[in-house]
Amino acid sequence: MSKRTTKQPESSGLKRGIFGTGGNGPNIPDVHHQIARRAYELYLERGAADGRADEDWLRAEREVYGQQSRTS
Repeated sequence: MSKRTTKQPESSGLKRGIFGTGGNGPNIPDVHHQIARRAYELYLERGAADGRADEDWLRAEREVYGQQSRTS
């Protein structure tokens, strides 16, 4: 039985396009981390009460993206 090998396509270009690394766009994992951290802060500010994670996330997105547009 012969062993077949295939070369996998180079994915670094795809990763750069998706995640914004190495280009002019935002670094998506960084932004996601900032939003998650801010959403958690909002959760804690509300006394760590469950049930409003979506509201916290959306508010955190507005704040983070608002800060980015002011600094760009």
